[in-house]
Amino acid sequence: MTCTDVVFGRDKVGVVDRHTVNNSLYDLYNLISYFVTNDAAFADSGIPSLKGYFDRAMAVHPDELSPEHLFDVIDRVAVRRTRRFVRHYYSGDRVVINGVTRQISFPTPRVRRVDYDLEEALPGLFDQLATALGAHSDDDPESAVNLTAPSEVLSLARYVPSGFRLDSDTEEQFEQQNAGLLRSALLKRFESSAYAFQRTVEKMIASHEQFLSALEHGKVLTGDALREWSASDSDEMDAFLEALQDETLAGIQDAADYDVTALRRAIQADRDLLKSFHHQVQQHHASADTKIIALIEELAAIAQQAAEEAITEDDERDKRKILVFSYYSDTVEHIHGQLQTAIETDPRLACYRSRLATASGPDGHGRAEVIAGFAPRTAGGDGEEDRYDLIIATDVLAEGVNLQQARHIINYDLPWNPMRLVQRHGRIDRIGSHHREVYLRCFFPDRHLESLLGLEDKLQRKLKQAAAATGVGEVLPGYTGRDVSITETRTEIDRLRREDATLLEEGGASALSGEEYRRQLAANLNNPLTRRTVLELAWGSGSGFVRTGVQPGLVFCARIGDHPKPWFRYVPLTPRPDHRTRR
Repeated sequence: MTCTDVVFGRDKVGVVDRHTVNNSLYDLYNLISYFVTNDAAFADSGIPSLKGYFDRAMAVHPDELSPEHLFDVIDRVAVRRTRRFVRHYYSGDRVVINGVTRQISFPTPRVRRVDYDLEEALPGLFDQLATALGAHSDDDPESAVNLTAPSEVLSLARYVPSGFRLDSDTEEQFEQQNAGLLRSALLKRFESSAYAFQRTVEKMIASHEQFLSALEHGKVLTGDALREWSASDSDEMDAFLEALQDETLAGIQDAADYDVTALRRAIQADRDLLKSFHHQVQQHHASADTKIIALIEELAAIAQQAAEEAITEDDERDKRKILVFSYYSDTVEHIHGQLQTAIETDPRLACYRSRLATASGPDGHGRAEVIAGFAPRTAGGDGEEDRYDLIIATDVLAEGVNLQQARHIINYDLPWNPMRLVQRHGRIDRIGSHHREVYLRCFFPDRHLESLLGLEDKLQRKLKQAAAATGVGEVLPGYTGRDVSITETRTEIDRLRREDATLLEEGGASALSGEEYRRQLAANLNNPLTRRTVLELAWGSGSGFVRTGVQPGLVFCARIGDHPKPWFRYVPLTPRPDHRTRR
């Protein structure tokens, strides 16, 4: 429901979702340019050149960039309506859904925190991984050419071979970024499940062995050909990792151009460290998976709640319908296998027997069957059978499907990207839901949460520095998994941890909405006295929202020549370095 419609004049001509800006702001510029072919189309809004407007925004440091830098254009081309906006301004209105007239309403979202003990599942392994990823080193963890680095720190030299070239003392920036993404992926897969982490480490070990074998034959596999790679419809990070390991995508260069001894030593050290991780994970396979145990307890509680509250059998079935989401297909596979055993042996989960399915990967046909069998009344066709009550899925089900027949979503991974959670939640928090409340559960490795977030913060900061060095945000063509602001992400994660549902109500977007400004202004102008006072002002008027935490300053308003609209300038009382005033 937090979709943004692009409109020009009075005709709707396209749709932009919240992930339109994947790699740089020019993504949005290019999309608008499909429909606005005149670079001066927004001159009457004080934007003489659309290209120049985006150029200025791109020149702003990423940490300083805010929605205000694009407000003038976004306000002209987009209509943004959150659930809170619809509730407030469309109260009592009615819409037709599947031929049935319904009053506009949403269920009340409830956030529930689920804690589990990461250390109990893999004792001591997180500290070793943090060290390997550079958490406790003063050296730049993005550099692959630190020959004095201790063996417990991953250099990832296999992914940054350019640092070992004899004719250059610099590394390819895109290789640095690839290595940085891989570090972040290792951390996130470790938190997701020991199984996903193990599978990734296995792929990396095989890739290192392959590289060493090529090196023995006088060849170096480089990542140049990765520029030609584009993500498929499957899980992005899975595809990214596959691409990094794929020998058919690797360029082949003569080893004579490299410091072969140093390169071999660095890659062997990484391989041995990865093998150590793999061995330790395998040793703990026989131990109980505390995260799976926590999931089973949540499923049992949901089933019991449904049985206690339901009026009819169909009502009970709908109240126990659950979507379990993970970022990774490996984790989906792991959860599915574990739950199949638990459902057959635990009497509390008997209602889910033969009613469990998965949805991940590129199989669109199989996915459609699962969706129709899970929510036949809202996503299926006539005569569809209600076959499933428990679906384990990646984000292939996070957009574009109507699953409001269900009442529960469980996010099995730490919510690294809160916007993904908003999209997932939107599958069940929809107009037409017959549930008064819907529940979003989020798993948190409570004792290690701050350490995980702190390490990811460091990795993302280094990624941002590498991206800034190249002047573009794109890492691999088609890869869109990089968070823009870990600071904002951490704020939202903390709110979810406190079981605050504001993120879901607001749609997860901090962008300013001109439509909301105008709605509030129109509501206030309904008062005759206020309206007369405003209209009688000699030089016009302005309005805005009070925002906390903003630097105090002055706003100047001026009319220039025959320009139909006034111009505004904000000047901070204490100027920041390199601060630029703007409209």
